[in-house]
Amino acid sequence: MASRAEKFQSSSERPKLTAGAIERFVSLAIVFAVVCAVGWGWGNRSGLPFDPEDGLGYWLGIGGGTMMIILLGYPLRKRVKKGKSAPGSIGFWFRFHMLLGLLGPLAILYHSRFTWGALNSALALGAMIVVASSGLVGRFFYSRVHRGYSGRKLELRALKQEMDDLMAQLEARGLPREAILARIQPYEDRAIRAGGAFWSSAAAVIGLGVETRLAERRLIAALPHGADRRTINLRDLVHEFFKAVRRSAEFAFYDRLLRLWHLFHLPLFFILVAAAVLHIVAVHMY
Repeated sequence: MASRAEKFQSSSERPKLTAGAIERFVSLAIVFAVVCAVGWGWGNRSGLPFDPEDGLGYWLGIGGGTMMIILLGYPLRKRVKKGKSAPGSIGFWFRFHMLLGLLGPLAILYHSRFTWGALNSALALGAMIVVASSGLVGRFFYSRVHRGYSGRKLELRALKQEMDDLMAQLEARGLPREAILARIQPYEDRAIRAGGAFWSSAAAVIGLGVETRLAERRLIAALPHGADRRTINLRDLVHEFFKAVRRSAEFAFYDRLLRLWHLFHLPLFFILVAAAVLHIVAVHMY
């Protein structure tokens, strides 16, 4: 398999967008649009031209509530055993889950006109805000552990090998390859040791996090300062290496937090469903 260094073309060529980069761009664009919609709605909440109990305002509530119910599709899809047919991949359902987790609360906020209203409305809106916030926290934890600990260790070693290959090519310019590899090896060793246990991983979140950032600056300053593609790529690999060190060292900490988060998130979701049902019953009975 070609290394990351070999994938770089000449500096005159424009880099191609990867699927991951496109997904991150689209995700950021959606988040930005939702934040703008929330800000606009909050600023114009007194002049929103619809009634929560009729017309567009009513259907915004129905649509938002429906989207929140469909969120259950992701945990249900995860429980389908391998080999059994199921609509959509787990990756698709996860992305759909995150999208609805933004659009559902947005629709409900507009349905409520950004006000608490009566007690039953306030309970439903408060439960929705708590669940949506919990989902964002869970997404952060997930991003720290989704590749798994073994994947993190493999990434560290692959990055170090790519740096070694590049430094071999630049050695003619006086780059002290062995000295630089010796400087980064202790961080790889510490990351692997710390990432295997919760408390050592928790300590590494701050301790090793600060140390690696300082070491990264010192190491990049010691590298050649040319503008050729190999030199620039080497600096990028150094940055990616130390980022992988931090992610590996923090793995057990965030993995434990994600497991604890799972214990609370689903019950919170069912509380939201109960509050929403109470709200619907109260609205239509009284």
